[in-house]
Amino acid sequence: MAQPGVHLRATRECFAMGRLVLDEVEILTVACAAAAQRQGLARQVMVALIEASAVLGARTVFLEVASDNAPALGLYESLEFEQVARRTRYYKRRGGTTCDALIFRKLLT
Repeated sequence: MAQPGVHLRATRECFAMGRLVLDEVEILTVACAAAAQRQGLARQVMVALIEASAVLGARTVFLEVASDNAPALGLYESLEFEQVARRTRYYKRRGGTTCDALIFRKLLT
């Protein structure tokens, strides 16, 4: 958190962290405790982080997510992010399988 532009929004069970550079914020991490998942907390901290980023001057939000992370994909699409790129076979899984990384963007202006 000591790095310039890094900021966090959190509840007791969930957090979202982003890094603001000029007018773009990159969502670095979103995580919720297993017992707190599917309760809207990730949405709550994401919205708070996006709103705080806008106040700080962000005009665009970017994030990356594994293509097999269905809960995250549903959240980001419901928050009106749009897929803008794909990194084929970006993530390496146990057993040698791979998974694509999807890049999403949300315009704030």
